[in-house]
Amino acid sequence: MNYNVFDPFLARDTWHTNHDNDLFAFYRCLQKIIDDPDFSPDGMGEYIKARKNVTTDGHPLAGAVRTLVSNAWAVRNYFTAIN
Repeated sequence: MNYNVFDPFLARDTWHTNHDNDLFAFYRCLQKIIDDPDFSPDGMGEYIKARKNVTTDGHPLAGAVRTLVSNAWAVRNYFTAIN
């Protein structure tokens, strides 16, 4: 699976802040890939960690990545439930 759809979001200096504008940018990217049966929120998280050099759970950005993965799972589960 190619998760580069998230690259514009990750290019934002504030991608990790959980600010409403950043979350909006994240969801815009997620919208492009959420229906793909091969999409995995966990795989997305691994992609983000690799792109941002988050190598340990103690890394300062690890919590932001976990939040994004959780958000993606919530959206994925919602779409699965309604379809």
